Amino acid sequence: MVTAWWSDVGSTRTPEHVHPFPESRWVLSGFVRVTVGRETFDLGPGDRLDLPAGTLHAIEVVGLSPVVYVTGTTDQSLAPGPSR
Repeated sequence: MVTAWWSDVGSTRTPEHVHPFPESRWVLSGFVRVTVGRETFDLGPGDRLDLPAGTLHAIEVVGLSPVVYVTGTTDQSLAPGPSR
């Protein structure tokens, strides 16, 4: 499992997409609206969303404040690289 801090500025919209790996997001601050299929979830500080691999989803930051969350995934591209 790889974890990463992630943030998006207010009003950011990520169009529908899928990942070939599972993903979890824990909201630390701010608010997001996540659409998964035909369902919509409003998430705020303390909320978590688990997405299985291959799940079509879209994310929108609600309001003008940034959202900050921790992402947990098996995507090794987010793993830290070697020190140089």
